Amino acid sequence: MLEFAKSEPFTLGVEVELQIVDRETLELSPKATQLLSKWSGPPTVQPEIFQSMIELSTGICRDAAHAEADLRATASKLLPIARQQGVRFIATGTHPTARYQERKLFPADRYHGLIARNQWIARRLLIFGLHVHIGMPDPETAIAVQNELLYDLGLLLAASTSSPFWQGEATGLSSSRITVFEALPTGGMPALVHDWTEFCELVEILQRSHAITSLKDLWWDIRPSPRYGTIEIRVCDGLASLRETAQIVALSQALARRAGARVAAGEGRTFPPAWRVRENKWRASRHGMDADYIVSNDGTTEPIRPYLKRTLDELAADGFMDSGSAHFVALRRIADGAPTSAERQRAIYERTQSFDAVTKALADEFEDDVLSGTAAG
Repeated sequence: MLEFAKSEPFTLGVEVELQIVDRETLELSPKATQLLSKWSGPPTVQPEIFQSMIELSTGICRDAAHAEADLRATASKLLPIARQQGVRFIATGTHPTARYQERKLFPADRYHGLIARNQWIARRLLIFGLHVHIGMPDPETAIAVQNELLYDLGLLLAASTSSPFWQGEATGLSSSRITVFEALPTGGMPALVHDWTEFCELVEILQRSHAITSLKDLWWDIRPSPRYGTIEIRVCDGLASLRETAQIVALSQALARRAGARVAAGEGRTFPPAWRVRENKWRASRHGMDADYIVSNDGTTEPIRPYLKRTLDELAADGFMDSGSAHFVALRRIADGAPTSAERQRAIYERTQSFDAVTKALADEFEDDVLSGTAAG
C-alpha cells in the first residue's frame, strides 16, 4: 500500500509553467539554463522539459490570495534576471506560433527518458499548464474528493482556456493544449477508482507492466499525489496573468472544500460515467465558456456561464467562497460574459490579423500584472 503524506487539509501548492520568449522577436528562447544559473532564491524556479520554459511554484499556502502573493514574490525577483538575459515571459497554454520541432530539450535524464519512450508524442509537449495541489486529510478522502471533482473538471478547463493557436494556426479550439497533452498514454482522463486500495492496486499493476516507472508518469487531468498528501488538478491551461491564475486556484480550492464537506457528511458521490467526463472536457476544449455543459447523467445540459454563476453562488452561500473577494467577483464577471484569455487572443487576431500582435499582448499582460505588484484577495 502506498504511503500518503500528512498535509493540512485544503491547503494549496501551485505550479505555473512559463514560456521564455526573446524580448525582440517574442519567439521562444532556450534561456532556462541561464535564468536558473542566475536565480539565487529558494527552489521555487525549476526547469521543465524544454529549455524555453520554466516552472514557478509556491510553498504551502492557506488560500488563493496567499498563493498569488507567493507567485508574485518569485516573479518580481525573476523579471530583472530575465531582462538581463534579453527575455520575457508568457503564461498561456501555448505560444501562438512556436514550432515544437525547433525546441531544445533540457539536459536531464528524466526528460531524455520521456523522449526515448514516447518519441514524437513527447516532443510535441510544447504546452504550458497550471497545476493546483490541494491538501487532503487522508488517502480515502483524497480519492473521494477526486471523484467529486470529476464532475467539474470541464468547468475548470473552460474558465482557464488560453490556447486557441498552435504553430501559427487558429485551431478552432479554446484549448489546443489539452488535446496535445492527452495524447500521452498515461495522460488525460484519470482511471476511475472507488477507493485508495483500488488506486494502489492499479499503480502496482501499471508498474509491473512497465506502463509507468513512478507516480510521476501518471499525467492525468487530476491525480492523487501521495508524496505531498494532496490531490493535484492538472487540467487547466496556463493563465495569462497571476491574477487570473489565482482566480482559478480559488475556484479549485472552493470546489475541493465543498467536495470534502460532502464526503465528511457521507454524501459523496461516486465518479460520474466516463463518457460525461470526456464529453465535458471536449466541450470545454472546443467551446470554452460558450459550451453547453452536461449537468446530469441523463444528458441534461446547461450553458456553462449560467452554470458557473450558479456554482459560485452555491459555493458562497455554503461558506466555501467569500462573495466579497476579488477572486469571486472576477469569476462572476466571467460567468456574466467577461472574456477568457482564449477569447481575448482571438479578438486581437481578428482585429490585427497578426500573431505577433497576439504574442506581444500576452507578454505585456503577464509583465504588466507582475509589475503592478497588486494581489487580489
